[in-house]
Amino acid sequence: MSTSFGAEDPGTLQRVFMPFLRPFMKSPTQGAATSVHLASAPELEQVTGQYFANSHATRSSKPSYDQATAARLWQVSTDLVGLTAARNPNGQPPLAPKSKEQPE
Repeated sequence: MSTSFGAEDPGTLQRVFMPFLRPFMKSPTQGAATSVHLASAPELEQVTGQYFANSHATRSSKPSYDQATAARLWQVSTDLVGLTAARNPNGQPPLAPKSKEQPE
């Protein structure tokens, strides 16, 4: 996304490449469009557990379906914030994608 984030202290690579990359980046308005759409679309009010890109549901990356990684991330996160790790009845972390949605 094309913003001025990090502009106060840009690294050498950022100073060199950003002028060339900026035309290919989304504006802040374009970058926020999917989040605004998901928060305001009545037809998506009951939709949960899906990944969206450019305002459309799509498959997330293959590693995002790795149950062991999801469980580890959940455990580390709950440890860092001092919470007890909650689990679903099937033993999965609450937000882990369902294995039937795993890409082929």
